[in-house]
Amino acid sequence: MAKLTRRRFAFWLGFGLFTLSEKLNLRSLDSLAAAAMRRTRPSGGSNSTNTSTVVESAPQEHWVPGEDENWKWFEREDYIKGQWRLTGTTVPINKKTGERKPNSEVYLEDSMVPEEMLASTAPASGVIQASHEEPASTEGKEPEPQLPTEAIRHRQGRPPSEWLRSLHADEIRIWLNTIEVPNTGIRGMTAWTHLTRDHFFDPTHIEGLTTAEQFKLHSAAHFGY
Repeated sequence: MAKLTRRRFAFWLGFGLFTLSEKLNLRSLDSLAAAAMRRTRPSGGSNSTNTSTVVESAPQEHWVPGEDENWKWFEREDYIKGQWRLTGTTVPINKKTGERKPNSEVYLEDSMVPEEMLASTAPASGVIQASHEEPASTEGKEPEPQLPTEAIRHRQGRPPSEWLRSLHADEIRIWLNTIEVPNTGIRGMTAWTHLTRDHFFDPTHIEGLTTAEQFKLHSAAHFGY
């Protein structure tokens, strides 16, 4: 049986506190979980995150899918003066017919949406085959996994969890395997840059994560975990 180290004990304790903080909306529990992790660091360890070497001149933007009862679309958000702001949407696509909404407003071109986002949510990209069959009822069904739930939308914009930012790559990987989050596209920077500069993750803590894991962590951070 694997030895339960002091840090691994603090990790599982913090995992429970963090989960409870999410359910009860008590951020103080998240801070307590982070404090438990910090106490496992060797004396003299640095608590600072140095991202001064990160230099990006390209505009910062990311994309998320959106929908209402009748339509689907993509939303573009740009990082302006320290905040993510909605700066446009693609043409809404009718869920039942696959037809594009009449262009009564100025919409963004579908070609602007990152390819990985289009691939993961193809129906919202406008490539929908119209059908004459009566659409199946969605009453009582779970939301589509690529779309933000109400709970996720409510968290959007919150600073990332202190506990989550205190974890190392192997611990982050364990936590990532327990969650499902919608994909969010990034343009003008890498996921690593976004995580370290805009979501305040220590570069040494995410070293070792795969690109896919970095993107999933970015999505989690974007939606307020």
